[in-house]
Amino acid sequence: MKADRLERKTHFKKLSALPGGDVTVYDLTTVDTPDCSESTALASLVNAARLANRVADEIALLPQSFNTQHEILLWAVAAMGHSPVAHRLLERATQAGWRVGLTNLNNSGFYLDIPARTLLLDHFALAPAALGRSAYFRNALLTTFARALRDICHEENYGAFENTFGPEDVLMLERVRAADCDTVTLMVCWEMRGAGFSDVWRHLLGTQEGDMALIFTRCLERDPRALFDGTALAYAFRQWYADDARVDGCDHQTLEGLDDVLLLDGEGCGNPFGETRLTAAMIEELASLPDGTIYLAGLGATILKDPFYAGLNDPINQTHLFHLMYDLEVTMVNNVPFRDAKLAARIFPTGLLSEEVVKRG
Repeated sequence: MKADRLERKTHFKKLSALPGGDVTVYDLTTVDTPDCSESTALASLVNAARLANRVADEIALLPQSFNTQHEILLWAVAAMGHSPVAHRLLERATQAGWRVGLTNLNNSGFYLDIPARTLLLDHFALAPAALGRSAYFRNALLTTFARALRDICHEENYGAFENTFGPEDVLMLERVRAADCDTVTLMVCWEMRGAGFSDVWRHLLGTQEGDMALIFTRCLERDPRALFDGTALAYAFRQWYADDARVDGCDHQTLEGLDDVLLLDGEGCGNPFGETRLTAAMIEELASLPDGTIYLAGLGATILKDPFYAGLNDPINQTHLFHLMYDLEVTMVNNVPFRDAKLAARIFPTGLLSEEVVKRG
C-alpha cells in the first residue's frame, strides 16, 4: 500500500502503468490505464498554431471560448510556442511522432504511453468551458504540459534507466530527472512571463515548486547573466533537493517501479537490471537544454558523491532498497528465497519442483 506521506509534492507527477504479461497484478491504489484513443498528433497542433500566428494577447483571450478539448490543446501549444525552450521541446516531440490528449487523471498531472507515443494531460474532470474560466486549472495544465514535454525529451534520449543501470544508480538518475523536469518547467514559465503570460509565473510561485522559483529570481537579481550561462538554473536545481518530502517521494515512486521490474521478471533468470556504472558526465549530460547548454557543467561529481544529493535518509526508503537488493541475491525456488543454492536443491529436489529455479545476482 502506498504511503501518502511519501507522495511527491508536485502537481506535475507522472503516471506509469505496468506492462502486460503473464503475471496478474492487482494494484488497488491506482486507477485503470487511461484511454489513449482520444488524442491528436502534436504535429497538426503545432502547424495550426504556426498558421494562426497569434500574439500573446490574442492567445490569452482564447480560453473564454473553449468548447472542445481540441481547442484547449491548440491554446496550450500556441502558448508554449512563446517560450524558446518549450518551442524546441515541442519540435523534438513532434519529430518523434508524439500525440497529445486530455483525460481525467484525478489530479495526477500527466501520463506517458511510451509504446503508443501518446501524452495525456489531466483536464481535472472539467468541461472545456469550465476549464477556460478557471485561471488556476488553465495554468496548472500549462505547467504540466511543459514538464511532460521535458520528460518526453528524457524518454527519447535515455528510455528506462533500469535497463542500463543498477537500482542504486536508478535512484540517483530518477532524482536528477525529476529535478531537471521541474527546473526546465521553471525556465519555460519564466520565458512565458517575458512574452506576456505573467499569470503562469504567478501560478508557479504558488505551487510546491515556488521555493525553486524564488531562488531562481534571487539569483537573477544578483547577476542577470546567470539566466544565460545556466547558473540560475543550477541554483534552482539544487533547491529541489532541499525539500526532503520531494526527494523522499521521488525515491518512493522509483523503488515501487523497481519492485515492479523485479516482479514482472519473476520467470526470468539473473539480474533484470543493467550493469553500467553511473558517471559524473552522464549526470551533467542529462541536464542538457535543447540549445546545448549544460547548466550542471562541472557539478556532476558533486551530485554523485555529496550526501546532500546522494543521501538516502528516509528509513522506509532505506529498508525498501535493502530488501530489493536482498531479493537480487537470492535463489527463488517455489517462491521461497534461499541464500544458498545447494540448500535450496536439498529442500526442493528436482522431482518436487513446481516451477523453474530462478538464480538472481
